Amino acid sequence: MKFRRAEEGDLENILSLFKANVLANEDYNEEQKEVWASSTENRTMWLNKIKGEYFLLAHQDTKLVGFSSLGPMDYVDLMFVQKDEFGKGIAKQMLENIETEAKSNDLSELYADVSVSGRGFFEKSGYHVVKTNRNIRKGIHLKNFRMKKVF
Repeated sequence: MKFRRAEEGDLENILSLFKANVLANEDYNEEQKEVWASSTENRTMWLNKIKGEYFLLAHQDTKLVGFSSLGPMDYVDLMFVQKDEFGKGIAKQMLENIETEAKSNDLSELYADVSVSGRGFFEKSGYHVVKTNRNIRKGIHLKNFRMKKVF
């Protein structure tokens, strides 16, 4: 497994992995998944994340198998692993890298808005639910959880 910072040229692979994972998610209905996946249409937003966040890619040989990012201040913005690679420690390694980066920036805690599917992983990683978010996108309700970890 190799890790590196994302570059603008990685955008297509990032969007492809994101969309495939969201559409395969079994914790949300089809309407919810379509709305969630539609964020890939906002390429400017994604490019701004790549340029402005600590945006980490995980590669197995030449294949992108995951990505994660540390957004502004103390926020784990993204955490996605290719569905065929679940359970292989990729997310754990990416989160450890994100947390190391946060600590090197003198942060003492991190927050994340975590999907229903990701909640168990974050709990095993020492995060706890602060509140349940009830997001409305294009009139569709998407539940997730605000989670927090103190170092």
